[in-house]
Amino acid sequence: VINLSPEKERVFREAFRVLKPGGRLAISDVVATAELPADLKKDMASYTACIAGASPAQALESMLHRTGFENIQIKPKAESRTFIRDWIPGSKIEDYVVSATIEAVKPQE
Repeated sequence: VINLSPEKERVFREAFRVLKPGGRLAISDVVATAELPADLKKDMASYTACIAGASPAQALESMLHRTGFENIQIKPKAESRTFIRDWIPGSKIEDYVVSATIEAVKPQE
């Protein structure tokens, strides 16, 4: 659950460090699709529900690239909106986040 880390790029650097050359990073995480309203960003329930810490796909891709990863793919799962809306009923949170598969490769040395 990388979205809970306030230091996401540090998490990616450590993953890069421990992977062997040619190794693959494959995770599923929550990605922001729109700017979260201020009340949701500050709400502890939305943070623990993996919402408030979600980053946009472009930001995650940039972090992975700066870390040294290649072949970066972030694939949102549109169908995840059906269960995400139940995390905080009535908040329309499914309009702001989606589950995504995040993959990247450490280059061969």
